[in-house]
Amino acid sequence: MQQSKRSNLRTSISPLIAIVAIAVVGAVVYRFTDLAERFGIGNAPMAAVDDACQSEDCQDHAGHDHAGHPEGESLELSAQARANLRLQVAPVRVGSFVDYIEVPATMSDWPGKTHYAVTAPMTGIINSISVSRGELVDSGTPLFTLRLTHQDLVNTQENFLSMLGRMDVEQREISRLTAIANSGAIAGKTLIAREYERDKLLAEIGAASQSLLLHGLSQKQIDQIERTRNLVREMTVFAPTLHTDRSLHHDSLGDQHTLEVPTRPDRYASMLQPPPAIHPEHLETSFLVTVLDVSPGQAVEAGQQLARLSDYTHILIEGSAFPRDAASLRMAADSDVSLQAVIESSSGQFEVVDGLSIAYIGNEIDRQSRALPFFVAMDNVIERSQQVGKHRYISWRYKPGQRLKLRVPTTVLHDVIVVPKEAVAEEGPDRFVFVENSDHFERVAVHVLKSDSLHVAIANDGQVWPGQAIAIRGAHQLQMAMKNQGGGAIDPHAGHNH
Repeated sequence: MQQSKRSNLRTSISPLIAIVAIAVVGAVVYRFTDLAERFGIGNAPMAAVDDACQSEDCQDHAGHDHAGHPEGESLELSAQARANLRLQVAPVRVGSFVDYIEVPATMSDWPGKTHYAVTAPMTGIINSISVSRGELVDSGTPLFTLRLTHQDLVNTQENFLSMLGRMDVEQREISRLTAIANSGAIAGKTLIAREYERDKLLAEIGAASQSLLLHGLSQKQIDQIERTRNLVREMTVFAPTLHTDRSLHHDSLGDQHTLEVPTRPDRYASMLQPPPAIHPEHLETSFLVTVLDVSPGQAVEAGQQLARLSDYTHILIEGSAFPRDAASLRMAADSDVSLQAVIESSSGQFEVVDGLSIAYIGNEIDRQSRALPFFVAMDNVIERSQQVGKHRYISWRYKPGQRLKLRVPTTVLHDVIVVPKEAVAEEGPDRFVFVENSDHFERVAVHVLKSDSLHVAIANDGQVWPGQAIAIRGAHQLQMAMKNQGGGAIDPHAGHNH
């Protein structure tokens, strides 16, 4: 009886177990299919795919290359995005790439040409100062007024006045003797003796006049002493005048000052040093007052520096090259090729000054830095000028102490595509440029032949061709945006040119 009941129970449970098993298997299969569809595992049934792709959006994008833009190699940018990236586009051009060696350099003044010292011509006291620091002054501009206390100058002026008085006496005596010589009242040798004494006085007056010039008095002041018979008590110190050879002009180097001699001028001229046969022409020069060393009321000695004037019209660049670059420097100097100066502005932009040449190469290697110095001449530019009353203040663009880079050419590559360095993005061993195509930028792999801190030489192998518009700035940002668009992790250094 009991055995019969157990048999009936088994018979009733078996269908139930089968139903539960089928339900579990079905649930597992459904769950697996759902996960496969979500994550792309396995192949979804073709009917399901066909049903899912009947929508218009899927049909427009399936296998579509965005109207000629390769999938994954194209980036669409709006006008706002272009503005945010400060994107710049320029056509591709084929030309020559000059390979440079780049060396650090510093701007410096030109020894013996930039600075001019203004010194006190003699002992005295500063009465007034007519200029201020930073002011631009022309040659001949009054700088200082000096009250003279120099005893040697006082004595020289006294002797000069004494000789002028004796000359007046001798001239009157010669005039008297000349009037009576025709009557035979005096012998002719008496008149000749007086003329001889007059000639000696003229020679002494000429020597005293030159001495006053050397003391710092101007020819105008000496003429004033001769005319008024008064000593000079004050002296004005002027901005120097330069000759064409950049030498300083001095009144004592000008034409010789002579007094009118009524008779025997040939005998007087033979007693004076002849004027120079060739007198250098003067330059129209302006100076910047860079140092003022004195104050009003200050006592100064003869030869003491009162101020320093500077002419930054021409400046010198001192480069520091490696000794191994000496051959390249000599070649550049001998062939007179054009060097470049790369100067970074306060805004972070780079200014390139071309057409420079090596003035000379140093003869010693620095014992500490082991650098070989060489020097390049460059013309300066006034970047700011301000007029305050009668005073003018200026600022030069290139200043001593300013750091820059000098680029010395070595080799030249012809028939290559030359682009700015910011036009090339890097990713591992690959290099890319971005070609503009309507509102998209397509990434194109290129072969980089040479590069420096400013430009890159790309092989002209047909990857890009002349006339195509490429992004010449912002390639690094475009590379990051393209990686972000593809869903890859963003590498902050990807595509960046260090």
